[in-house]
Amino acid sequence: MLCNPVSYYPEKIDEMTFFQDNDIEKMETIHTYNNLISQGCYNAANDFISKQDGIYGFFADFLNLIENRIYNLQAFLLQKPPKKQPFATFDEEEELPVVDEDTIWI
Repeated sequence: MLCNPVSYYPEKIDEMTFFQDNDIEKMETIHTYNNLISQGCYNAANDFISKQDGIYGFFADFLNLIENRIYNLQAFLLQKPPKKQPFATFDEEEELPVVDEDTIWI
């Protein structure tokens, strides 16, 4: 499965990644990939599966895609100014807190 692990957020919306079941004819490819993983040959397994067409699964490309989207979203949110708490509550026995006119009382 080849998916683009690059995230373009927030400049544009990332393309959706679709999954489906693998064709029964691709089972030998999946078994070869799983054998490479079980032997600890992660780079060889990734190289092998990246060259295949029509194979779907949670491979390195997909996991890198998710990780990059999370990092870009975090970086975007950290650049935003903090939000003011729009709600205020108080105990009737205490003095009213000082709030501005945009505060919603609950």
